[in-house]
Amino acid sequence: FCSASIGAGPLINNSVNVVGYKQGRCMILHLVFFKFHEPFQWCDNEVIEAEAATRRHPHHINEIAGWACGRNISVRKRAMDFVAMGLFESQEELSSFLIHPDHQDGVLKWQKIASWQVVDIDITSETTHWSGLLEGWADVVRSPLDALSVSR
Repeated sequence: FCSASIGAGPLINNSVNVVGYKQGRCMILHLVFFKFHEPFQWCDNEVIEAEAATRRHPHHINEIAGWACGRNISVRKRAMDFVAMGLFESQEELSSFLIHPDHQDGVLKWQKIASWQVVDIDITSETTHWSGLLEGWADVVRSPLDALSVSR
């Protein structure tokens, strides 16, 4: 499903150029923030395996239009430990990703070591506001993003 209008006029910057975006479709940005359970740390085998499984998702799950994940570099107590960001061309593609066996394998690995919070936003919706973020990414990280793209 694509987000409904909030009635306050368009909030999205219509000049946003999302790599892979097809006019007239929604694009879902799936964000997952992980926090390790005590006493898990980056040096633990279970943590290394969960991170590796997450990094491999774009190689096994065709529904992923774009993917990034990484470790937190902040030392703040409230900070999470890891983030995964997936881009999906529709709610249906996100739903297919969620039940995909490779994703479910990753879920099992993370359940043992961490809790997480999820946010899914339709980046093409009037309810989403952008101010320079994607334009900057397209110029700075186009090559790494292209390298993460899944060829179909």
